[in-house]
Parts: sequence; C-alpha cells; structure tokens
Amino acid sequence: MKKVSVSTKYIGRFAGKWVAILKDRIIAVGETLKEISPLVTRDIKDKTPDEKIAAAFKVPYKGEGPYVL
Repeated sequence: MKKVSVSTKYIGRFAGKWVAILKDRIIAVGETLKEISPLVTRDIKDKTPDEKIAAAFKVPYKGEGPYVL
C-alpha cells in the first residue's frame, strides 16, 4: 500500500489498482483490496462516523466498464 493525497480528478492514473477514497481525495493505493483494507474497514463495535472511513474502489482501465462486486 502506498499512502497518497491526490484529488479524485486524477483517478485515471491508478487504472487497475485499488484505491481508498475519503471525501474527494484518494488517500491510498494498492494492488489488492487486502492492502488497503486497514483504511476501509472497522470493527463492528467501532462508533467512528461513516464519513471518517474511506471507501474502496478498483479503478477500471480505459475502455473498461465499471467493476461490479
């Protein structure tokens, strides 16, 4: 996993990779979902507000449709 702070406007740079997105920033990039999982998961008992937990997304290559999980 590589921590970054890049605007989502530049998400195309990370084609084929998993990204962790918080608000409008890409905060981490990894080859697998497992690599970025510490940033996008939490314990069920954790009361951290949802807006402080990053979302995971696999960036499609140009010409590919979105991935459906």
